[in-house]
Amino acid sequence: MDEKKHSSQPQTGSESKKANENPQSGQAPIKSRRIFAKRWLYPAIYLGAAALIIGLMYIKSQTGTSPTSTNVSGEPSGQPASAAAETFNWPVAQGAKPTVSLGYFPVKGTAQEQADALVNYDNGYYPHKGIDIKVTGDKSFGVAAATAGKVTAVTQNPLMGLTIEVTSPNGYVERYESLSAATVKVGQEVSAGQAIGTSGTCQFEQSQGNHLYFEVLKNNQSVDPTTLLPKL
Repeated sequence: MDEKKHSSQPQTGSESKKANENPQSGQAPIKSRRIFAKRWLYPAIYLGAAALIIGLMYIKSQTGTSPTSTNVSGEPSGQPASAAAETFNWPVAQGAKPTVSLGYFPVKGTAQEQADALVNYDNGYYPHKGIDIKVTGDKSFGVAAATAGKVTAVTQNPLMGLTIEVTSPNGYVERYESLSAATVKVGQEVSAGQAIGTSGTCQFEQSQGNHLYFEVLKNNQSVDPTTLLPKL
């Protein structure tokens, strides 16, 4: 009985101090390891992972091929050779001297440039999404395909007049409006410079007289035709 009582008695002050100072007791090292883990372990893991990801991204950027990089043939890599920019010509018969009587509405243009590209119809003003083309003397003239493609529509519109639509490679669509006659049919393949119709008039732009309204779309978005056509 006395031995059990003695074994359960607390240690003396000197013994307790020695136990705290003894590295084998396990109390001080455990506390130190916990502090070390909280301060350094997770930041170290995070920084190591970040360095690995950045390194992999750098290696990929150095060895990968950019979608807009150029190969030895001069074509953008990742695109077939047929994806080169289409060549456009003025959509008038050979020998005719075209002039632009009404230009394309510039979304980012000045207020004056935008005002100059509005169509006044039925007491309203509408942005001009193409260009009006005339020849000397406001005479009727032959209309030619600006670029090669396939005729996808020939329609008669009460406002725009007779219209021919040609679909070309690389997402281009050309519309020839305000015609008095068409010499092509839907499904017909046309080449650049081929005669497709004759200029005329339309109700929407009566003030323009005899002219051709020429519109170009790229991936269903209208573009300024003069940026594709040769300089006059």
